[in-house]
Amino acid sequence: ISEFKMNVEILGGDIYAHLLRRCQYNYPIDGSHKKWVKPQILILFASGDVQKALEIIVKDLRHPIGSGQVVSFLVEECIRDEVIKRLREMLPPMDERIQKHPNYLRSIRIIDRLKCQTIHMEEFDVEDTKKRFGRRVTGSPIVVLDFPQYYFGDTPTAVITMSTFRTLSEVVGLYRRERISFEATSVWSGKLAQCFDLVTRIPEAANWTFNSSSHNIRKPTKTNTVVFVEKNIHYEFHEIGGKLNTIAFPVSSEL
Repeated sequence: ISEFKMNVEILGGDIYAHLLRRCQYNYPIDGSHKKWVKPQILILFASGDVQKALEIIVKDLRHPIGSGQVVSFLVEECIRDEVIKRLREMLPPMDERIQKHPNYLRSIRIIDRLKCQTIHMEEFDVEDTKKRFGRRVTGSPIVVLDFPQYYFGDTPTAVITMSTFRTLSEVVGLYRRERISFEATSVWSGKLAQCFDLVTRIPEAANWTFNSSSHNIRKPTKTNTVVFVEKNIHYEFHEIGGKLNTIAFPVSSEL
């Protein structure tokens, strides 16, 4: 009976709209809307290259469902306002397929219900010349402030979360608060000692890059050496807590 009812509803309604919704529920075809696929976290210190780090975030905001995406990032408190201001200026239009995706729409409902602070594209009434009363543009990319990903569901949310920290201990706590098994951790800092300190504090994180996206780091051709440089990339392999950790960072400014 339920199948008959569904067929009647389809025939009596818009078949194209039904097929469109069906495609949206099955998009992307790699299944990255059903479970996290190689999710990444980015950690930005005040001494890091803020512009390059935000370019990575903005790139993933164009299509915030997929494999190897930055889904959370942590920002040192002293640059929080600067990061928010820059992101608002850099926000790109989001892929139309994500704007109507059920994962995104679910997150929007939760955001509105919890009254979360977000970074988003805004529109203003003509008479609001000072732009004080903006509204979120429908289908805008979303960065949620100070909430972890698990608040928005246990499947990919189509939003990115941003939290702030003051100490390395807070970084560790916020990393674990996301409740996601991150495939890669990208740390942006002008102090390499600070980067290495985090490696020892978060032993569950296996793949690390410093001051570069993991997409820009080529896989090494040799893995039987603990420390080596190959094609301007410094590689290290360490066993921490019985687990092999890989570390890679550029030794030239090209990346």
